[in-house]
Amino acid sequence: MRNFIRNLIQQFNGFYKTLTPTKRVSIVLVSLIVMTAFVISIMMVSSKRYENLFTNVPTEQLPLIVSKLKDKNIPFELRDGGKTVAIPPELLHSTQMLIMTEAPSTKFGQLGFEIFDKQNFGTTSYAQKINYQRAIQGELMRAINTLDVVRSSKVLLALPPKKTFLEEGGQPTASVVVDIQEGKNLTAEQVRGITHLVASSVEGLDPAKVTVVDQRGKVLSKNLSDPAAAASSDFLEHKQKTERSIEEKIESVLEKVVGTGKIIAKVDANVSNQQITAVEELVDADKAAVRSIQSSEETLAGNRTNPVGVPGARANLPGAADAGTVGFSQDVKKELKTTNYDVPKTIRNIKESPGAVTRLSVAVLVDGATTFKTRDDGTVEEVYTPRTAEELQKYESLVKSAIGFKAERGDSVSIENIKFEKEDFTEANRSLNQLERRKFIGYLAYWSVICLSLILFFFIVIRPFMRWITDSFQESIDDMLPKTIEELEQIQSSEGTLPGMTSALPMLEETLDPDKAESELLREKIMNLIDQNNKKASHALSLWLVRKD
Repeated sequence: MRNFIRNLIQQFNGFYKTLTPTKRVSIVLVSLIVMTAFVISIMMVSSKRYENLFTNVPTEQLPLIVSKLKDKNIPFELRDGGKTVAIPPELLHSTQMLIMTEAPSTKFGQLGFEIFDKQNFGTTSYAQKINYQRAIQGELMRAINTLDVVRSSKVLLALPPKKTFLEEGGQPTASVVVDIQEGKNLTAEQVRGITHLVASSVEGLDPAKVTVVDQRGKVLSKNLSDPAAAASSDFLEHKQKTERSIEEKIESVLEKVVGTGKIIAKVDANVSNQQITAVEELVDADKAAVRSIQSSEETLAGNRTNPVGVPGARANLPGAADAGTVGFSQDVKKELKTTNYDVPKTIRNIKESPGAVTRLSVAVLVDGATTFKTRDDGTVEEVYTPRTAEELQKYESLVKSAIGFKAERGDSVSIENIKFEKEDFTEANRSLNQLERRKFIGYLAYWSVICLSLILFFFIVIRPFMRWITDSFQESIDDMLPKTIEELEQIQSSEGTLPGMTSALPMLEETLDPDKAESELLREKIMNLIDQNNKKASHALSLWLVRKD
């Protein structure tokens, strides 16, 4: 192995010595470029990649994060002017868990109520008020940033000063700017949630006074400023959800019978948007029961006399006869009885919220059955069979049971059997195939151009350069000289010079005569043969020395 390396080095040194200075400089420059590219590639491969640990870090919180990373001997990198802290990806999750365990997540990101951790004795009430507003804004931003679709947010609060009880104070307002992730959108429920989150966190803040704007300046909470519009939007959304739910229920039931894609159901639901509050009192007289009975009895017995005669003034005149008296007995019996009945009575307070279904109109379209029949000639014929009246009646019963049909509220169900027209996708498939073919041709042309460019670069740049490096100004002696001295003499006599020696030895004719040049060339050839094979040369020399002649 050592001999091979030594021979390789010697051959390279011999090859290098045969080159011109220009070629030598070119080889050195190319070698330096290759080595530099190799070293840069090694450094890029071996260099550590960093991923973001925290972004948008406030300046006052950066020392806390850096100190935690230094205490744990974790390599880190500051980006974006110190607003972003990055660490190696293999340490990302463990570092997050470690830092969050020792310092809660509320310590990082936007500044929150930790602004009050350090108090100065010289802080004025106005400064405390501003710090309180900053703390609320920071806590709200942290809460909003927890949403998956929100990249970052900014909350601005306008809190008017509090007035005395004799003065009217202003209403607080709030503005929220959200930076949404690429390819995502905030739903109406999420916007409403952000609005109520901010309104509930600030004393006296009405949700209608909260404005939510995205990074493009689009107002997302415009429907919330008008309570009537917000209510109408919610009502319409509830109505659509109700109709779609009933449609899916009908299709899921009938698709098991008629097949997938052979049924279309549409529902029109009348949904009440009124809130009804009523008191209902029901009395059931048939279920009356005796609650109490009170009884009182009185009996009187006795005798007495009553005067007789003519009543009036005549009986009092002088000489009037004594009328006399009549005696009799009298018995009196009096009984009083009172019976109290308890009648059952039901009192109900009824409160109906908006959203109740008052009427349903259902339209169902069913396709017929399709069968394939093979003809005598081998072709396949499609045979369409409509649904029978009995089948449609069964479908109607299933639909009524599925939707909770009520005739008293005016529900209606209509089921019709109509043949579905098959959609012809031939033209669409042809367009798609053409598009795919164009993409393939473009892809093939793109890589063909790249391959052709590489081939041309090889034949135009690399190959000539290698030839320029390897070709010597002086051709090989074996190729330059004729096989015999007689041929060389003929060429010398006819041309006046040796072939190939004019450019290699431009001063040969001026400095040397032809006989001397021939002897020098022969000597150089002999030396080359000796260098190429030392053993054969030594053997030939020994034979030459021992020869007697």
